[in-house]
Amino acid sequence: MKQGKTAQIKKMKQVQRKQKLTSKNKLPEFNYNEFAGFLRARYYLTHNDKYSQETFEVASFFLDDVIAMMVNQNFTKFTSNERAVVKLNEVMQASLVNSDDKDWRYFVLLVPVLYDIQQFIVKEGSVNARYVAQTPKFDINFWRMIMRTVMAINFFKWQGKDVAEMMKTSQAVDELQFKFLSENEKDDDFNLVIIAETFKALAVKIKPLKTENKVLELNELSTSEIADEMLYANKSLKQFKEASVKGVVSENVMNLLYAFHEGIAKEYNVTHALWDADTLNSFAMLHLMSYWVPVWDSLDGIGGEIRSYLNFLSQKKAIQGLGKIVTDTSDIDRYIDVTALNKLLAQMSPERLEKLA
Repeated sequence: MKQGKTAQIKKMKQVQRKQKLTSKNKLPEFNYNEFAGFLRARYYLTHNDKYSQETFEVASFFLDDVIAMMVNQNFTKFTSNERAVVKLNEVMQASLVNSDDKDWRYFVLLVPVLYDIQQFIVKEGSVNARYVAQTPKFDINFWRMIMRTVMAINFFKWQGKDVAEMMKTSQAVDELQFKFLSENEKDDDFNLVIIAETFKALAVKIKPLKTENKVLELNELSTSEIADEMLYANKSLKQFKEASVKGVVSENVMNLLYAFHEGIAKEYNVTHALWDADTLNSFAMLHLMSYWVPVWDSLDGIGGEIRSYLNFLSQKKAIQGLGKIVTDTSDIDRYIDVTALNKLLAQMSPERLEKLA
């Protein structure tokens, strides 16, 4: 599962130390979190300053999905002592098709960075004992066509249509993706006006978190009790930041974690000492965006900071039952990541989108 950037950078350093100690002929047991965390941290360190914040975050989200798909398609080899041969174009296309929980602007913003992502994965593979990547010559128009097709598929998916059956019996997906096309003399382009109008009244469908509808129903907290919880939040979050790698816990992360303290106290009359999985999941789905205003900074992986913070609170004996909470909130990190990403993408002005596309 994806972790916050604090854990990613720590893991990268650990993996580097292990690689120096490992025999050239025998690989250590495969650990996905270490493998993926190492590549994510490498990408962050080499590309964070290369793009705008919006573009970097979108690229980082896609890289996460590509890494997961690389391993999924070649799992046997990744978990053996044999080097996997990754067919990168197939991996990237499969990752895009599976990105059916992303706002349509995500796919538009990805196009300018796809070549760089390919080159990054190929270059890393040349020095990585786990895999080597193969890819044909990059064709920007091919990838724009793939993006238009994925957007068209998502349009019908979000309406509850059986897209696989539709593609057997009609040309609706192809017809819609052609409507999204704007041709010019050099390269194909997106007709952003048509795409925006098509998706105007359609909401992105995100897989809901599991809840048992057993959120605690307690007496309303008094003003002073809520104030005490906020004082605790400020104190605890300051300590959490100080205990983490310097400069890694951003204001965006701090604001997210503070929102959990404030929102759960006000919406569910629950202070941190009584946090449980149902309360955390329900709050993330129903109320989080009313208490937290995400920004384009340290966004990818931000949901993983929830788990880091829960571990911190458990170490301080401030919460009980960490194991069950973590198990039953296993998808909350991705849910928060994608929800925040979609909210920011939906707020992007047409002028800004056109400039970055």
